[in-house]
Amino acid sequence: MRALPDTDPRSLTVQANIHCSFCNGGYLQAGVNGNIPLQVHFSWLFLPWHRWYLYFHERILGSLIGDPGFSLLYWNWDDQVYGGNEIPELFTRVNTSLYDAKRRAEVQPPTIVPLAATTLPNMSASIVTNQNLNNMYQSVVTASTASLFMGGALRAGVDLSNVTVLNNTLGGSLENGLHTAIHYYVGDPTTQLLQNMGNFGTAARDPLFYSHHSNVDRLWEVWRLNMPDGERADHTDPDFLNAEFVFYDENANMVRVKVSDVLDNQKLGVYYKKGRSDHVWINYSPPASTNESAVPVALSGGVPLVGESPLNGTISIGTNFSAIVKRPSEEKPSKTLEVLTIQGVQVARDQFVALVAFVNIPWATENTTTDSAEYLGTFNIVPDPAKSSLNTNVKYEIGDNLKRIGLEKEAEVVISLVVTGSNATVTIQGLKIDYEDQ
Repeated sequence: MRALPDTDPRSLTVQANIHCSFCNGGYLQAGVNGNIPLQVHFSWLFLPWHRWYLYFHERILGSLIGDPGFSLLYWNWDDQVYGGNEIPELFTRVNTSLYDAKRRAEVQPPTIVPLAATTLPNMSASIVTNQNLNNMYQSVVTASTASLFMGGALRAGVDLSNVTVLNNTLGGSLENGLHTAIHYYVGDPTTQLLQNMGNFGTAARDPLFYSHHSNVDRLWEVWRLNMPDGERADHTDPDFLNAEFVFYDENANMVRVKVSDVLDNQKLGVYYKKGRSDHVWINYSPPASTNESAVPVALSGGVPLVGESPLNGTISIGTNFSAIVKRPSEEKPSKTLEVLTIQGVQVARDQFVALVAFVNIPWATENTTTDSAEYLGTFNIVPDPAKSSLNTNVKYEIGDNLKRIGLEKEAEVVISLVVTGSNATVTIQGLKIDYEDQ
């Protein structure tokens, strides 16, 4: 791929540019009025588009080396037992085709790669491991609906670069949290915009990108088939199933594909063995660091009561912000989840930003540990200076956390938000806790 001319659709340059174009508005949506860019991140398109992308990338590689049985390797960074949480050694050999000089020096082997932006790579292995396990648990196990895990709807005619509708759920927990954390930590902070892995425009230039996304794809299968609550369902909306993309195949021909044809991996000839350590994070039981409601302490400390938008105006959260939020007054219906929505998150995209959420820890900071039940998750935003800002909602299942802490019967809870990774100004429009169907 590296040796092919840049005019060949099978070259690594073109393959990387395909990702750049689909992910940075290089193509316009077909069949709608106006010049509305297509973006395959931040919505339900994220997982199926990248699965198709990997499928054709793998076929091209197999064709080039004359091996139709060739398979991409997945980098199992979720494995905290057998060493998968380090950058694989074969990608670190200098002057080989899998090496990329633009990677963060601090997370080269044997450093454990963190899965949350507040976890520093130089912390002790046990601390990083426990925080990684909880990030896996919160991002995959408790995000049991397609909307929470895969992301919300993106329909024809919607311009994600100008989204202002507060009920528009965008990226899911796998994309926003774990996936983007890997991009952040592998990207080189000494380069502009964390190249190569640290931004959409250059990420696919690094061969490690494809093994990273192969594991993202594997985790989609794990989420769907191997969770304790049984098989989970993908989106079934026709707008999701009928979405189409165009790729180059192994013969450099342009082909059109649909989301509905990529949902069953085995039809593509793709199979994943059960991970040896999957059970460790699937069955992880995050301990509570608190044992009573923090609302009285927060009230005495002047923490405000914040409701749903538009009652609050625009709230600037600085480096950290705490609020008291009412829970639903009615009894929780069966087959529903209790979900926190951080409404109207807005942030400039000129640098990497992470928004970390906690419950029952007033005045949480970037030093607050993420290995406990009080940690809800992280929303990571990769830099893209071509887009002035991102305006979205962020959702977390919160019922499991409240049960572990012992707050199921409380009428109000304390929600804390921490901004890390930059000095960016992050604003929100409201905080809402409600029930959503499973």
